[in-house]
Amino acid sequence: MDPLPTVEELAATYNPPSYADPMDAVADYETYQREWATTELGSSAVSTRMELPRGRIRSWEEGSKPDVVRGIETAREHGWLECAVDSEIFAALNRLVAGVFSGGSISESVYVPSFSTPDDRVDDQLRADLETLGVGSQIALSNSGNVEEVRPEQDASVLGRVLVALGAPAGQKAGRIDRLPSYLYRHPEATQREFARVYVANRATDRRDRDFYQIREERSDRYLDAVATLLKKTMDVEVWRGDRTVRFRKAGMAALGLD
Repeated sequence: MDPLPTVEELAATYNPPSYADPMDAVADYETYQREWATTELGSSAVSTRMELPRGRIRSWEEGSKPDVVRGIETAREHGWLECAVDSEIFAALNRLVAGVFSGGSISESVYVPSFSTPDDRVDDQLRADLETLGVGSQIALSNSGNVEEVRPEQDASVLGRVLVALGAPAGQKAGRIDRLPSYLYRHPEATQREFARVYVANRATDRRDRDFYQIREERSDRYLDAVATLLKKTMDVEVWRGDRTVRFRKAGMAALGLD
């Protein structure tokens, strides 16, 4: 099973100036570091040999790096790239991706993830996962200014891009996403169950007058079908679709450790 996310998937979240493919910016910078960083040639001569603008070479001489390179370096330092499926790092990333889908968001402009915490259990797990990933946590007000959210304390933008590389949506979710992350279907059931556990903890409400919990989402039928299928597989109880809802028997909470 391939480790995730890849360098290429993370790089794809960047849009470096003058490059159609972000990995070309990475390749140019690495070539400069490998072949020209210690040369006695000036920036003009190096730019001619590399066929790159002199200003770009000069900025690299002065210690600047493409944002995509910095992002890859930061992700590597934290161990977020090409994680083993059974690692604590990937388990934490998987839960954060589930948190974005079910109770959070990622800024489309700066890629900073924010998470809502409906109860102490969700809050504790979220903060533990952010600690596992080496970024810590902090409280911040939502864009509306009236809701407190949990965000990474450091390297937030790079972490957000890693989550997007794994399939988490950036920006508005309603009407824009119609599927769950593709890695869920290639990974062991334990990964799927943890994703489902976070999703249910964030979204499910107890219909106290009935023998079921309900998740209500303003999402497409295809998306709700995917959620229902995931819950049925990980809970092994009756799950059914309503109008913009997914419902499941209360006995399913025990299978996810949420009873």
